[in-house]
Amino acid sequence: MNIEINPIKKEDYEKAYAFQCEYLDDESIQEFTLRVESNHDLYLVAMNDRELVGVCYGSPSKRDIQAIQLDGIAVNLDEEKGYARKGIGSKLIEEFEKAVEHLGYTKLGLGSADDVKVERFYLKNGFQPYELVAKNYNHEELERVNIEDYETGKKIKEQLRLKHNPDEVIFIFHKQIKK
Repeated sequence: MNIEINPIKKEDYEKAYAFQCEYLDDESIQEFTLRVESNHDLYLVAMNDRELVGVCYGSPSKRDIQAIQLDGIAVNLDEEKGYARKGIGSKLIEEFEKAVEHLGYTKLGLGSADDVKVERFYLKNGFQPYELVAKNYNHEELERVNIEDYETGKKIKEQLRLKHNPDEVIFIFHKQIKK
């Protein structure tokens, strides 16, 4: 396996778009192209020779001018291909951090999927949870709560589930970038 991580190239747009729609955000090709071209340095692809095996992308935060929001990260989960759980996601995060730092930003933020494995991935990669958000099936925010740490957050997460019966309760993470 020879994984290389680089900013997306135009010739990889179609592959990245299909991959992203399968694993992450489903958007039109026009929306995808506009987003990629407006934040080109913040859309990374992991390639194994000519095969796209992962993506990582973000955009400037709307809440904090010093932060970049990590909007999506995924690695090919096809068991026959054998890319999952091989460190590709962590390498994507590492290269994304370098791109963020190069652009002069000092923080990364993200909302995790409502999945313990995903939460642990972010914890393993140095992200700290600081909020929980309960959302309904329309992705409307029901409640947002500040938290101290992950263990306390897990208890509060269950309280939010009982209180609202939401579609999801997600951790909001952040990470300080070296400067």
